[in-house]
Amino acid sequence: MIRVSTDMMNTDTQFWLRRREDSLTSMQNKMNRQSRIENLRDDPMAAAHAVRYESFANRLGRYEKNIQYTLDRSKIAEGYMRQSQDIMQRIRELAVAGATGTFSAQDTAAMAVETDQLLAELVNLANARGPDGDFIFAGDKAKTEPFRAVSGHVQGADQSVTSSVEYIGGLGSPEAEISEGSYLPMNLPGDEVFWAERQRIAGGADATQYRVPQASSIFIDGQEIALRTGDTVQAIIARINDSGAAVKATLDPVRQALVLEGTQAHRLRLEDGQGGQVLADLGILSGSGVPSDYAAAATVSGGSLFDVVMNLRDALYRGDHIEIGGKALGAIDAGMDNMNRRLAEAGAMMNRLESAALRLNKEIPDVTSLAANETSLDMAQAITDYKMMDYARQAALQMAGQVLPKTLLDFLR
Repeated sequence: MIRVSTDMMNTDTQFWLRRREDSLTSMQNKMNRQSRIENLRDDPMAAAHAVRYESFANRLGRYEKNIQYTLDRSKIAEGYMRQSQDIMQRIRELAVAGATGTFSAQDTAAMAVETDQLLAELVNLANARGPDGDFIFAGDKAKTEPFRAVSGHVQGADQSVTSSVEYIGGLGSPEAEISEGSYLPMNLPGDEVFWAERQRIAGGADATQYRVPQASSIFIDGQEIALRTGDTVQAIIARINDSGAAVKATLDPVRQALVLEGTQAHRLRLEDGQGGQVLADLGILSGSGVPSDYAAAATVSGGSLFDVVMNLRDALYRGDHIEIGGKALGAIDAGMDNMNRRLAEAGAMMNRLESAALRLNKEIPDVTSLAANETSLDMAQAITDYKMMDYARQAALQMAGQVLPKTLLDFLR
């Protein structure tokens, strides 16, 4: 038998009134947020879809920022490269004038002075910084000044001049993700942009009888090439050529030495792997463990743009018009060709970035719209529902005031 009391009726009425108030509060919160989903249980499928859409939209927003940052840096780098090309054009004009043999020693010395000043400006451009303070042509060492100029004396100069320029920047470049699984470099390695000739390194040791003593590896331009125990020099050459690195390995038919030559103008970065010294044994590296520290017996050719300009300057000081019109002028043309190629690559990358930016400008609103369709609230319908729930609540309160039995408090009035 169920006992019905005044207390029970009060409790039951309060329970349902609270339910009405909770519904009103929930609807009010949904209108404030303009979302029909306040809790996951309101629509689990729509909530799951909305989370995925919002996550994807956030990633697209990150890609858009990466694209804009990389595009801005590429435009700045292109500007410095074009200025460098203009300087090289002036240097070439001086080389052509000095090669004619019609100028006096004083005239060619004056040309050498101008060439040295242009060299100093070329180094400044190569050490340019971006708006964020990072070096543009430092590769993956964006905080390190990529080129270090060393002063010295040369024949014919009456003061100290730049005698060498060393690259101490990074090998590769940090990459920015511009779409799902697609990356582009943010910096340009200076040992590619400011290089003139394809580098060639010939070992100083006879490699015909060489065998790899133990399983090890070598690194060329940062790419690891695994070697097996007992590999001959021919096997080493085959592994290098099959590795995909921008280098061609051959065997010198006269000296029987390993020869490494870049397939394009850039500085070769060579290094023996941990615990091995294959390149040192073949007379290419000194064995110090420092990358690209060549052995004394190795023959190295193919220098940077700065080496080319310094060779021209020294030839102008000497008045050697044959050297100027031959090797120096040819190396200058090679350096300018490489700079043009790098400019073309930078332009192609900027075109790709601009295309990706246009795609994201359309894709981000589309994904945002999909997320909104899953969670957006029909405000007109929500206001109508809110008013209906409020009327029902008011009616319930009035009904409770009329129906609930009187209590002792009513008789004490």
